[in-house]
Amino acid sequence: MIRQMAVDPMRMTILLAILVLPACSAMLLGNNSSGEAAPASSRTASQSAADSEISGTIRRQYSNDTDISNYTIGIRTASGRVTLTGTVGSYDIRDKVVDIAHNTHGVVSVDSRVVVNTNL
Repeated sequence: MIRQMAVDPMRMTILLAILVLPACSAMLLGNNSSGEAAPASSRTASQSAADSEISGTIRRQYSNDTDISNYTIGIRTASGRVTLTGTVGSYDIRDKVVDIAHNTHGVVSVDSRVVVNTNL
């Protein structure tokens, strides 16, 4: 004789949460789906400091430039590789933003994702 068991909805919710949430947190924390830790960053403390210095130098140059200071430019530096984001009002300003970053000491490469919107 087979007996049916009543399933408590609260217990089922808790069980599902226990099974699903670790996978969600692994994705958010950068772990792969197997649950193994993501590889450690190969950047050293000195490289991180150098990258921060590069970003700060570029930011100061942008702040001191009357054409560029009107726009918000995102600057991300990793191992000397600079990624720029934002929107500017002309192609000349976009080129100036890239040139300043490219000519900054320590910069290896510049990935410009700066968009031009001439309606600004």
